[in-house]
Amino acid sequence: MPTMSTAAGSQARPPSDRTKKLDFPRIDKLLSYVILTCGIWTVGIGARQIVTSHSLVPFWDEWTEIDAVATAPHHQLPLSWLWSQHNEHRTVFYRLLLLADIHVFHGQHWISFWCILAVQILFLVCLAWMLHFCGVSGTLWRAIVGLGGFALFCPAQWENFRWAFQISFLLPGCLLLLALSAVLKYQRSVQQLRPQWVYLALSILAAVAATYSNANGILLWPLLLLVAIALVPRVAVIASYAGFGVLFIALYLYHYVGPATHSSPLDSLRHPLRIGEYIAEYLGITHILWGVRIRDSFAISSGLFGLLLALAVVVMVLWRQKREPLQFALLGFTFFAIATAFLTALGRLNFGLEQAFSSRYQTFNLLFWFSTVSLLLLLVDRTSPFLRTLLLAAMGAAMLLAFATFPLALETSRTRTQRAEAAATALLSGVPDKDALEVLYDEPIVVWRDADYFRQQHLFMFSDVKNDRLGQSLSSTYQSSPALRCEGQVTTVQQLPPGELLGGGDAGAFGISGLATDRFSQAPVRRLVFLSDNKIVGYGASIGGFSAAKKNILFVLSGSSGIQQSEIVPKKDSDKWLGFSRPPRNAASIDVYALDSRADTACHLATVELRQR
Repeated sequence: MPTMSTAAGSQARPPSDRTKKLDFPRIDKLLSYVILTCGIWTVGIGARQIVTSHSLVPFWDEWTEIDAVATAPHHQLPLSWLWSQHNEHRTVFYRLLLLADIHVFHGQHWISFWCILAVQILFLVCLAWMLHFCGVSGTLWRAIVGLGGFALFCPAQWENFRWAFQISFLLPGCLLLLALSAVLKYQRSVQQLRPQWVYLALSILAAVAATYSNANGILLWPLLLLVAIALVPRVAVIASYAGFGVLFIALYLYHYVGPATHSSPLDSLRHPLRIGEYIAEYLGITHILWGVRIRDSFAISSGLFGLLLALAVVVMVLWRQKREPLQFALLGFTFFAIATAFLTALGRLNFGLEQAFSSRYQTFNLLFWFSTVSLLLLLVDRTSPFLRTLLLAAMGAAMLLAFATFPLALETSRTRTQRAEAAATALLSGVPDKDALEVLYDEPIVVWRDADYFRQQHLFMFSDVKNDRLGQSLSSTYQSSPALRCEGQVTTVQQLPPGELLGGGDAGAFGISGLATDRFSQAPVRRLVFLSDNKIVGYGASIGGFSAAKKNILFVLSGSSGIQQSEIVPKKDSDKWLGFSRPPRNAASIDVYALDSRADTACHLATVELRQR
């Protein structure tokens, strides 16, 4: 017997079906609570991950956007900049956030991270409401909402949670849900013979916003058109979506220039097998097999299985004479994820198939599995109670299994943030070390140039006055704490040769590394300052954990271009923290101080004697 009310469907049920309450088996109810609990737990983990990933240091694509502001006359950009391309994207909403961050919040990044969290929470709340609106309740509601919470906050998409620019990746999915919800509301109003055109307008506005959030936002137009044809086949509605879709896609493509480093879509189409393999890897299950040699083959196999499963679900939905609005909405998400994978393959096939595993693509991977599995659950609920129970059990088991990989994803996210902050100490210390700056962006001259703008305007890293104290005494900024509070040592001090500095700078800069922990909490020290003649001459920061396979590599980071970017190989045997210093030429030593978690007090860690230069 069907369990989902079809008040929003194209036909009404007999009164007996509407009033009779379906009682699920106890095992199904128990499994739904397990799934909901796993989803809520994941929401908590993901929300904490977003908040704790906050950093004052811009990363990768952000430098391109910030550089436009820093180099503009009087730092004022023309309005057309909002609409201009970033790679293949037009990131209007991110740029508005960036301008607000710079001009109102001193580039502290909090507005971006809070917006990332708000987008995901809004997505989940609207999903729960849409299910309720479509008549899903009880066991199925708990299971689908729990799975949705897991998909939206899974730490496997850590790049999108720790990188302010990546709100552009999260917005299209949320806006698609808002648009589809508005379509379902409009379809209900049509059934009640009271068409509410405001819902149609809202869905169009959501599609416009998605178009100028990320490149895959243009997919909302054909998806909404297809859903409208299926659910609301009215000429005015179809004409509205078709007309506005053509208009805004044309505006998106106006003066569009394909990124020079990306593969040509026409060239990519000549390699259909590689595109298919890329899509399979993009949609395959990877995050539960990080570091396992069979990951590639398992990803392709699971991706192909997922595509076949999605095909079967599509056939089952379309085969039915009665069209359920919720099922078509979920189909929209399935097609959105597959089409996103296809568009990504067209533009990035030249970066190699391995690039499909990027954690930022896990957002669309998770949406694909969420929508496909949720659709399957709704369908088997109508046909086979045994299959429903089996699917609920599989969902719960998969979510519990995925929890085992969460620590690795969380540690990876923390480590990447810490290593970016360690690289940024070169900027704080006034040392143009090319290797460090390339960790932040692959054009170090841009990073170095924009750092002067940051310092003058007190933005980003320099919005914290404690990061702009070169030449000041220690006591003017920090309180002293007993030396017994911290423990550690300096392991490496190396004078940086001119060839490692931008423009072959002077040879008075040093790279310093070592280890440091708080003696009482045994937690690693996150920040350090270097003094010479009682004046601050440099900064250091924790570099996080090490990969067992690459213990001597400090930084391995990827930019949105898809190319594996800069690595910093330590100056000899660096360990735990890294910093830079530019002491006076006649300085005989450098004193290293470890800062507490609040960066309020400084504990003397070690003194380094300098050779005569």
